[in-house]
Amino acid sequence: MGELDQPNAKQTAHSIRHGDQTIGRIKPRPNTLLAHARRARKSPSGSGRPMSRQELADAVNAYLWATYKVTSNWDETDIGRLERGENRWPVERRREAFRTVLHVQTDSEIGFYIDRASAATSQAAPTASDSTISDIDLRVPELVTGHVLHVDSDAGGDWNSFSVVTSMLAQQRQAVPPAALLSLVEAHRECLLTLFRKAEKDPIRVDIGVMLGEASIVASRLWSAQGNRSMALAHCAYARSLADRLGSIRLGATARIFESNLHSGASTLIQADGDIMTGLRLLDEAATAADHLTAAAQARIAAEQAQAYAALGLRNETDDALVRARQAASGITAQDRTGLFSDWNPTRVDVYEGTCHLLLKEPTRAVTHLEQAAAALKNDQSNTNVALAARVDLASAYALTGHLDAACVTLGETYERLRQIGNLRGISRARRAREGLNRWNSEPIVQELDRRMAAA
Repeated sequence: MGELDQPNAKQTAHSIRHGDQTIGRIKPRPNTLLAHARRARKSPSGSGRPMSRQELADAVNAYLWATYKVTSNWDETDIGRLERGENRWPVERRREAFRTVLHVQTDSEIGFYIDRASAATSQAAPTASDSTISDIDLRVPELVTGHVLHVDSDAGGDWNSFSVVTSMLAQQRQAVPPAALLSLVEAHRECLLTLFRKAEKDPIRVDIGVMLGEASIVASRLWSAQGNRSMALAHCAYARSLADRLGSIRLGATARIFESNLHSGASTLIQADGDIMTGLRLLDEAATAADHLTAAAQARIAAEQAQAYAALGLRNETDDALVRARQAASGITAQDRTGLFSDWNPTRVDVYEGTCHLLLKEPTRAVTHLEQAAAALKNDQSNTNVALAARVDLASAYALTGHLDAACVTLGETYERLRQIGNLRGISRARRAREGLNRWNSEPIVQELDRRMAAA
């Protein structure tokens, strides 16, 4: 039986709050959508009055017990924090409970979203998100100046356990700009490395080692987003080597999945000289461990294989890999969407399929898939970087179908957004897309795009 609420952790969090403002955060905006949704429901007492905060808390607690056999002791003070906007992103099961009780379909209807308001005042560096997950705070102002990362007790077990922190950091990598998250991830990785070394022959050493490997892969993704390919490769290679020493098949396969993407340069859409064959070899090695992997991991392997085959012009192999990716994605469950694969869902396959058609010189089909994916991911905070990559490829597809104006507008808007969040890997992809427009350099719309990109 699970336990959602841990009073000691809450008391610790409250002890460092000051008035209406939390250390390192600006005063939050009230969540009026949630308050209105609550008042629109009638009190279950039959009095005819609107549902009270306590009654809403009771209903949410009851849903969590009835559905998941999870004990929750939230009360009106917790609802008050939500309505005041101090917490904009309860964990998944609690959001599900709120949606059900308040009879809405989406989180956004009741004002739930990952808070991207920045506490930074400097304009010299990309702004970082205050990515609120819940009311329990893991505070590291000395590592990420002026920013706060929150870890929720609802994540299960000890709220500040290393395994929870590792998973949550992995899940934050698309919601928080890489420059703001990288120092924190590296510090967490160093802590795990110290524990790993001291554990020596303790049986828990393998578990710590696996967490160390996962933290290294998260760091690899952030180094890549920062444009440092060498550091990204080194972290993945370290995780792969560590997995081999520990005998962890799952960690080894996961390291190979992400390392392959770095070698292939996302199948040359980021690097002109991407090593596609090394990338494919690593994917094949990862695929042999399919029985040890989640559906999300299996879907990613197949989708990456499809993209590599498409870059090589192998149409049949591309189609077969896309079929495998769709089949695996259809089996993704909520349990699969955690850690490094928290951002995976069937829409991700649409992105890959659109990119494959672009690489296979089928821009019309590429536009269909990429437009669909971009629309689906528009408000998905867990897939920010993927949505931007889809729009970069969509711009290239627009140009090849003769819609040069749409191509330049789409690429210009996306490039500005990539610059804002400091995703240098995405910027490299956008610049490669701009190179694809060179044949139209004399067109005014392309010259305007160049001015826009230079200004960004």
